[in-house]
Amino acid sequence: MYKLLPFLFGFVLLTSSCDLEKNIQVNLPEYESEIVVESYIEPGQPLRALLTESLSYTELPSPSPLDENTLVTLTDNGQTFSIPLSQLLQQVEGDTAAMNEVNGFIGVIELLGLAKGATVVVKHNGMDYTLEEGIYFDLSSGKIYNYGHPYIVPADYGGIFSIEINASNERNVFASATLLEAVPIDSTVYNFNESDTLAAVLTWFTDNTGTDNYYRFTINKIGESDLSFEVNDRFFDGDDVVFGTAFDYVVGDTLISKLYHIEESYHDFLETFEEAAQANGNPFAQPASILSNVEGGLGIFATISHDEKLVVIE
Repeated sequence: MYKLLPFLFGFVLLTSSCDLEKNIQVNLPEYESEIVVESYIEPGQPLRALLTESLSYTELPSPSPLDENTLVTLTDNGQTFSIPLSQLLQQVEGDTAAMNEVNGFIGVIELLGLAKGATVVVKHNGMDYTLEEGIYFDLSSGKIYNYGHPYIVPADYGGIFSIEINASNERNVFASATLLEAVPIDSTVYNFNESDTLAAVLTWFTDNTGTDNYYRFTINKIGESDLSFEVNDRFFDGDDVVFGTAFDYVVGDTLISKLYHIEESYHDFLETFEEAAQANGNPFAQPASILSNVEGGLGIFATISHDEKLVVIE
């Protein structure tokens, strides 16, 4: 051991005196921006689409401030109305929660690289609906869009909807989806932990037998973010199914349980989107690609139908 020490000491001195830094230049290929689509077809709701421009990994977004005279279309529980942004800000002044929500909407819109000047057409049952460019806030879902049309989506279960987009630089985008009928929730119940005052919520439904089904389940306490996940019926085809929460709720809490019946493409998009979000910035995570159903671009065009039940912990 003592004989090795002089050698090791000399080796450390030698390596510490070397310049171990080296600049490496990586020539990245020129990045071509793509159209990113987020659009949902839901019975009883107007047509909406969010079109943005994708950025390279090293590119930073360029915020674009909103003019206070911009006309904003608000949708809340099926009701739609349009007012100037300045008037909206006046209406929520003094209401901290509402002001934070509106400022959040504005901040996101200003930060996104919105795709402007595109022609966006939704087709259904032989009819074409051209969406108008603007600013649309959906207060019920918390979504933001920049193209819309007042046409209310009918409950045409089994019907096919498609979207066609012609954007700048000769970029053409296409996607289609089939509207699935909602699977009803049989019951939503709660029970208390025997050793505590906290309650868990259980939601029961019956899976459609003989077909491949995909679901998204959400439950949220009023005023808080959703607990959500997506599943397929590979292991419970045709069975009675229960989705439950942890013992997280107390007497007086009001919750909304929602069961969405979705297509496989939307299920895969949600799963891979979450995987990519978890992998982003994590050097130990496997790279993840988001599965898109949009041809000529990125993103998702999906139909969603759901059943919901409200439960009050008493």
